[in-house]
Amino acid sequence: MRKTIASGLVAAAALGTLSGISPAAVAATGDAGAAAVPAGAAASCVEVVRWYTNWPDKFVEVKNNCGSTACFSVTVAAKRDPEFSIGAYRQQSFRYGGALWTSGTGIKNIGC
Repeated sequence: MRKTIASGLVAAAALGTLSGISPAAVAATGDAGAAAVPAGAAASCVEVVRWYTNWPDKFVEVKNNCGSTACFSVTVAAKRDPEFSIGAYRQQSFRYGGALWTSGTGIKNIGC
C-alpha cells in the first residue's frame, strides 16, 4: 500500500514539473537549439546507397558528397555503433557486423 502511494506521489510530482514548461519557452529554445548544432553535423555529407549481406557479414554502401573526409557511425540496436571514415567524393562499402549482429537501422554523421 505504501509503495503505491509513494509511486503515485512521484508520478504527480513529475507531471507537475512537466506542466510548468510553457509553449513559449519551447518556441524560444527552438532557435537556440538549432544554433547549438555544430556546422559539421548539420551538413549530412554521407548518405546510404544500399544495405546488403554477403553471408556471413553485413555491409553498408555509402557515398560522401562533400569535398572533405567525413566520419560516420552505423546505428545497430543493442551494440556499440561502429565508426568509419570515407574520403572526399567517394562511394565505398563498409563491413559493420557479422552473422549474429542485428541489421543496421541508419547512419549518424560524427566529427572526425
